[in-house]
Amino acid sequence: MIVTLHLIALALYGLATALVLAPFLGGRPAPRALTIALPCAGAAFHVIAIAQLTPIGLGPALSMLAFCLVLLQLVSERLLRGSAVSFFAGPLATGLVGLAILSGLTPGNQVGGSGTQSAWFILHVVLSALGLALMALAFIAAALYLLQFRELKSRRFGQVFQLFPPLERLDQLNRFALVAGFPALTIGVLLALGYGAQFSGGLHAAKAQIVWGLFTWVVLGWAVWVRVVRRWAGRRAALASIAGFGAVLLVYVALKLVQPGAGRFL
Repeated sequence: MIVTLHLIALALYGLATALVLAPFLGGRPAPRALTIALPCAGAAFHVIAIAQLTPIGLGPALSMLAFCLVLLQLVSERLLRGSAVSFFAGPLATGLVGLAILSGLTPGNQVGGSGTQSAWFILHVVLSALGLALMALAFIAAALYLLQFRELKSRRFGQVFQLFPPLERLDQLNRFALVAGFPALTIGVLLALGYGAQFSGGLHAAKAQIVWGLFTWVVLGWAVWVRVVRRWAGRRAALASIAGFGAVLLVYVALKLVQPGAGRFL
């Protein structure tokens, strides 16, 4: 049942992504109501599937991350009044759901131990996934900014210029995603550290998870610092967001290669 629900969500996300990318492939733009309704329907099936998952392992983590990204995509599209964010968020969320299915999805909603332990761990997973999804949204806004900036600089007013939001609005989205993502990830990391200290009989994070979690927190904190304290904006801030997100991905891949395991997040 869980896999079936994920497959339905995958199909709806994939169809929505195809409609959003159609104008760049020579097709006609789909009605905006349809490009919003499809991921909304996918998210409805997705949340039912997530509610039945055991929140441990690579598959559930990827599924939760994809769901958070879709929700942020829908909120961003509502605020930007366009489908620009879907150009990157749609394929990314679709790919994450596909990887989650391939990695394995286990039914059950208890981590083990008391209800307090389960709630603590689930809250850690949700907030950490939300923080990572917001960091991915900042990366998407930065990539859109640079594409739009290149179009304006080269005086090519093609599809990118017509479909993407103004530079100022993309810069604001990047700032918002970073500033909102940092406290979410901070609380998620603190809950993970506190979980191991509070419940000695519970799960203990592997060293790779601690290293990657703290590294991600430092990178996101640095991105927020240069935006808020150093007042970076525009192209420089976009490059910083892309570099930070890329570093987080590279470190994750490196740690995953050092400690392989198809069912483990790290």
